[in-house]
Amino acid sequence: MGIIVSVLIVAFCLYLVVTPLLREKDAQLPVEITDDTDEISIKSIYATLNELEMDYHMKKLSDEDYQKLKAQYERIAAELLEEQKQKSKKTTSDSSLVKEIEAEIEEELAKLRKEREGK
Repeated sequence: MGIIVSVLIVAFCLYLVVTPLLREKDAQLPVEITDDTDEISIKSIYATLNELEMDYHMKKLSDEDYQKLKAQYERIAAELLEEQKQKSKKTTSDSSLVKEIEAEIEEELAKLRKEREGK
């Protein structure tokens, strides 16, 4: 009885191993890959800034790296906000626009910090 069960188990294992090799390959449909790297949202940048700040406070980033990355992401956020402002055709002077954008970034970061503290 034991030999029969062993033979059945071995045959089943061989079936599981050999079956995928003997199947004809299914025709694979081409998959359309879209490049969404250009579609960076302002929320993702705010989230990244928040993560950077958290990593910095957890001593995962050096001060130099933190300042460099923070400035880089703030610049990107400012550019995105500026593009959004231009799309809405709001006319303000450049210096007041930059101050407004920076204030908006700080406001959004404060909101994200409060959300994180609440969790």
